[in-house]
Amino acid sequence: MVYLFMFHLTSGIFGNAEFAASLAKKIAKPGTINDIAIYNHSSSEGVFTYVAVNSDKIQSLLQAINMIDVPIIAINELNAAVGEQIIAISEFGFDRGFVMLENISEEQIKPLIKGTCIEKFVVVKDSNELIESLKKLKVERPVSDMVVPIDNYFDVKSVGTVILGIIKSGSVKKYDKVIVEPLGKEVSIKGIQSQDRDIETADAGMRVGLNLKGIEADELKRGYVIGEPKDAKRQSLIEKSKTFSLNFTKSRYSREQLKENDQLFLSSGLQVVAARVKSISPLEVETENPIAYGRDTKFLIASTKQSIPRIIGHAILG
Repeated sequence: MVYLFMFHLTSGIFGNAEFAASLAKKIAKPGTINDIAIYNHSSSEGVFTYVAVNSDKIQSLLQAINMIDVPIIAINELNAAVGEQIIAISEFGFDRGFVMLENISEEQIKPLIKGTCIEKFVVVKDSNELIESLKKLKVERPVSDMVVPIDNYFDVKSVGTVILGIIKSGSVKKYDKVIVEPLGKEVSIKGIQSQDRDIETADAGMRVGLNLKGIEADELKRGYVIGEPKDAKRQSLIEKSKTFSLNFTKSRYSREQLKENDQLFLSSGLQVVAARVKSISPLEVETENPIAYGRDTKFLIASTKQSIPRIIGHAILG
């Protein structure tokens, strides 16, 4: 049977790695698996994509958080890694989410989440309750130009360059002319797939595969953004720069004291790039390479050091 999918939701499963992975496998089928594991489930009720961190790298955590609509935190043991993920989710500022506990009581996690957005998350007892709760969510998508951050990319023999990504806003149609930022390179859409089906158009919320003409896979990186080109009538939603003046809010859990010339990671969407602190007040940073961003981008800032927690805070454009 072929369904016309109307509801698309991307959830992130965080928490203890084994518990999170077992939950993902219970409710969905494995898809693309690398440092970020992606699972898929589709039915007549919609398409549900689940994203799980599959690496200890801070970049993978920041990228996963930026991919999703709603977080799910699966905890069966309290440890530093879980604490760091809770901090990262809180700094991004989700307005809703879910918590699933095993061998842990709500009283035990209250001190960890006090004063964070996670206090508002709904505690579910099992995967069935979680799925039913996800089905009831209503997600408002931005009505604006098309923006697709790239989460995976590769070369397919006899097909060419294919990227995978979730449409964050707008829609994309076959044969559209689009631009890849921060490269500033114009390409065209040769084909679109979603859920292994060839389609002519795709809308916000859908995870798609786009076959691109005019660019090679080795020119791309995770986090590059596909958008609509500027013209005389339209100013693109996507800008690019190497220097940023930020309104910065430090995490109360961070032990970092930023100083001029310190190195850090700046997260803009799925791009996580090394940057240098140019000044502290206001916080000004310069990235190694240009990055794409929008006026409403939520930036996360993380330490390049290995000691947990590595999340320093969040920022918006100054």
